[in-house]
Amino acid sequence: MRKKAAHVLLLVLLCYVLGLVTASYFPIPAHFGAVLTTLLQGKIRPFVVKRNFSETIGYVTDRKAGPALDGNVSYLGEYAGQPSYGLITVQVPQHYPAGSPLDVTAIRKVESIPYPAFLKFLQDQAAKPLVIWIHGYRLSFPASTAYCAQIARDLNIDANVITFDWASSESVLGYTHDLLQLPASTKQLVELLKTINNEVKPQKIVIIAHSLGCRLVCLALQQLRAGPDAGNLKLDQVVFLAPNVDREEFDRNFRSELEALVNRLTIYVASDDNILLLGKLLYNIDSIGLPEQFSPDTNLDEIQTFLYYENSFLGKLIWSMSHFRKKTFSGSIVSSSSDPSWKTCFG
Repeated sequence: MRKKAAHVLLLVLLCYVLGLVTASYFPIPAHFGAVLTTLLQGKIRPFVVKRNFSETIGYVTDRKAGPALDGNVSYLGEYAGQPSYGLITVQVPQHYPAGSPLDVTAIRKVESIPYPAFLKFLQDQAAKPLVIWIHGYRLSFPASTAYCAQIARDLNIDANVITFDWASSESVLGYTHDLLQLPASTKQLVELLKTINNEVKPQKIVIIAHSLGCRLVCLALQQLRAGPDAGNLKLDQVVFLAPNVDREEFDRNFRSELEALVNRLTIYVASDDNILLLGKLLYNIDSIGLPEQFSPDTNLDEIQTFLYYENSFLGKLIWSMSHFRKKTFSGSIVSSSSDPSWKTCFG
């Protein structure tokens, strides 16, 4: 009897090992991998998904232009006072699994274009949802561009993706500089959102912001709410990743604006975000991105697994799987969502 049980156990173990080998060496369709990840609720890393990816994403930046790099335009960590527009050609070969960090070779071309050409680029794809990526503090233009490209690739949806690249300092020690830069960059983001809403009119408008970029979004929506065209603007989704926004300030200054202008706000928080913890220590900022001491009317009953930016020992940002608590604001009511995946933002 024991011998038979041992044979069964050995067979099960062999099947498991073969399954891992198969997942590692044979491409699996993206939609199949997404379904498996959803069913597993993030408890097991998703199967490797391999596919070719070639896409053009747009950018708006308020940085000063820098010297050309390998034939591509570049931008510095200095504020220009006016926006520049352009297109980024992204090509990711099949051997890069979904979710793995992209290197500079994925960005094949960065070209500056005049505003009318950029507007036409957006209008030609107005039938699709428009996803706007906004980075956090200290990121350089190449880093922000790479993360936007990775979002476009890993979302794996039929949407137009652009990045609003504000003039962060590109320095780990530049937090105060970046915080003071936000009001000036807010003006540029406000104008971009007005243009998108009034002249592009995409199927849906979705904003994904990270860290200090979330505060930039809050400031922009605050200005838009106070403006004469507030009634015409409605964002379908706003997704905040580890937002660096003080909790009391959010409730006092920003929450009503978000409830009025956004159909659905989803906040992903993480207890191991070193930047937010440092901000609390040095600046006494009790960020809504930290999962502690939430107000009684906030639901946090759902644990989500999310692709999230995490600091590595090299000071670079990498994609990794991390457990997040998710809270969803729907209209004027704080509620919890049972959506199994953040991609439901586009459904």
